[in-house]
Amino acid sequence: MTSFLTLDPATEEVLASVAQSTSSDVRNAVKEAQNSLESWSKTPLSERVAILLSFAQLVESNREELSALVTREQGKILAEATAEVADSAHRVRFFCERAPVVLAGETLEFNDMAARVDHAPVGVVGAIKPWNFPFGIPLWTLVPALLAGNPVVFKPSELTPLVGQRIVELLHEGGVPPGVLHLVQGQDEIGKALAASEVRLIGFVGSQEVGAKIMREAANDMKRLSLEMGGKDPMLILADAEVEKVSRGAVNGAFKNCGQICCSVERVYVHSSIFQSFVESVVESVRNLRIGPGMEPGIDIGPLVSEAQRERTRSLVEDARNSGARILTGGRRIDREGFFFEPTVVTSVPHSAVMFATETFGPILQIEPFESEDEAVNLANALPFGLTASVWSRDIERAISLANRLQAGTRAVNQNTGSRVELPWGGVKSSGIGRMLSDEGILEFTETITTRVPLS
Repeated sequence: MTSFLTLDPATEEVLASVAQSTSSDVRNAVKEAQNSLESWSKTPLSERVAILLSFAQLVESNREELSALVTREQGKILAEATAEVADSAHRVRFFCERAPVVLAGETLEFNDMAARVDHAPVGVVGAIKPWNFPFGIPLWTLVPALLAGNPVVFKPSELTPLVGQRIVELLHEGGVPPGVLHLVQGQDEIGKALAASEVRLIGFVGSQEVGAKIMREAANDMKRLSLEMGGKDPMLILADAEVEKVSRGAVNGAFKNCGQICCSVERVYVHSSIFQSFVESVVESVRNLRIGPGMEPGIDIGPLVSEAQRERTRSLVEDARNSGARILTGGRRIDREGFFFEPTVVTSVPHSAVMFATETFGPILQIEPFESEDEAVNLANALPFGLTASVWSRDIERAISLANRLQAGTRAVNQNTGSRVELPWGGVKSSGIGRMLSDEGILEFTETITTRVPLS
């Protein structure tokens, strides 16, 4: 049996050797999941809810262990990992509370007939999940899919396999039958095998490139898709904005989790009248950020998740520099153990630079001036991405009016965007298909079935 290594990105220490699944393992997991569909879907919803609530309790009981594991395997600072794990338990409880309401269905009566609308399980779900929130994001699919009566085959990222393994262990400990939830581990070929298997829905969070491949594969047998494929999210700052406040928002939105967030602020468009003061405030704040291993106290930014991710970041910065962009601070690898890179602020990025139209997914913030609000909206909407966007102004009505012109699945005023379990989450344009979280995120894993019966 072949295996692969998982590393601590702060030290490059080998954490474990993980057994690599095979295509045969994937097929067997899907087959076993299919065999469990009838029994799991007929398990009373109240029992499924009780099992998932037991899982939420286990998450809380093991919060310190799980948070440390996330930091050691993914690299984010411990405070962010702890928040991820704690919020995950809250989200599980939300799904458990809402599932009986959302899945209840309804009966409608007309002059000539009655109709019953039910929400049935879609079938076996294939979950292919990322490394940036390795504990939280998988649960956006696993929990509502299981509550809706679907078996699941789960492939975590090959960069965070231990976190994925721990999720499955705790779900089984909470009471999910082994045949209902399966774990497969490995790199791209295992994800491809799962996408090509006989699952009925694929829940994926990751890059546009991989998402497009999954879409093409899904077309062969008309699989359902739930895709979130990232963004290059804009932040629009109007002339009346409070510079110190919005600069803090920009730095927090850009550099949390070392910029490895789908809704990171990557592009900031600032009215020219406050551009210079805003840039100076941001640069000063960024230079004061403390960089180091996420397990150390007082650290603001940990490492990137891998050497490949750091090299990609370096390449984007160097290409921008060579294309004529100005690097205002940062822009270099940090010479120490671990995959560290200086938080970077850049401006005057030409359209020819790869960075201009590419999701950086690293500690890079681009800032550019604008003259008119129409120009700002056109700049924000110019790229194929559409996950989140924000507008910052002291004039709330004006900001709302401008936000309503932005092409994004989530728009915000005077705050950074981020997911809340009560609200639908997903993108428009090339940033995704379908919605996760909220009631919609439960219905995503069902087929809506209508049964009509004559009244006479």
